Amino acid sequence: MTQQQRIVTLISLLRRTSQLMVDEITDRLAAAGFADLPPAYHPIFENIDPAGTRLTVLATRARLTHQSMGEVVAELERRGYVERVPDPSDGRARLVRLTPSGRQVVKTAVREIAAIEDKWLRRWRKAGLKGDLRTPIEAALQEEETHAAAQPAATIR
Repeated sequence: MTQQQRIVTLISLLRRTSQLMVDEITDRLAAAGFADLPPAYHPIFENIDPAGTRLTVLATRARLTHQSMGEVVAELERRGYVERVPDPSDGRARLVRLTPSGRQVVKTAVREIAAIEDKWLRRWRKAGLKGDLRTPIEAALQEEETHAAAQPAATIR
């Protein structure tokens, strides 16, 4: 009787790599004084526009429910990283905007993420990667988003 081998998919390899990168940025942010930012809060910082973003847009970009995004934003607001301000284009709506502390998190994260990505690129090149990795990934994601946007909305039966 032969023992079956575990199948390792590209999805699982990408997920494991992503998890290691997220763990490292979380550790680096904690070392920089932002120990109160677990990975669940990262999607806000990844998806917020410099002038602020509506909660519904943040939720869509982060692929979270409106309710979940509202809870995360409320917690980040309590911690002093974001604030809700009137939307100048629509007085009834509000924008979620980074506070000075939130902007410092982003500035620190961008610097640390660059170091993490550089480390992983060196590893991948040592393992045989040739050329650029970012450009084909961005192009493939753009193609998928364009394709998805062109599809009719699914109906619930």
